[in-house]
This record gives sequence, C-alpha cells and structure tokens, in this order.
Amino acid sequence: MGLILVTVDLVRKRSEHNEGEISTLEEIALHQENIDRIEGLDKWCRDLKILLLQSNLIPKIGKKQTYFPRLI
Repeated sequence: MGLILVTVDLVRKRSEHNEGEISTLEEIALHQENIDRIEGLDKWCRDLKILLLQSNLIPKIGKKQTYFPRLI
C-alpha cells in the first residue's frame, strides 16, 4: 500500500457539519482512513482544537505545539 496523506478533499468531506468550510474548522474526525501522514492539515485548519486520528497508520507525530497550537 502506498503513502496515504490527508488531502483538502478528505478534510472537506469530513467537515460536513461545518458546511465544507475548513479554514474555521475546530474539530475533525479522520479515523480509519489508513493515513500515514497529516501534512498540510495545520495550514488548512488553523483553528483546529480536536483532531481524532485513531486506527490510522501514522508512525510518528511531531510536537503538537508546533503544528497545532490550539489542540486541547
């Protein structure tokens, strides 16, 4: 299986409750997507507070303060 990244389309699909608007998104559930990298998400969703990533293939996540300073 190849590299699976978070894409703008995936984020929009999972942000239906926010009418597809991703720049103001505060919470997103990206579980069970076989994702191995979350690059870009910090640029698209600057107000993100809750990020659900269980059951993915992400081997390592950097410091949350660096990428997602508002995560609780």
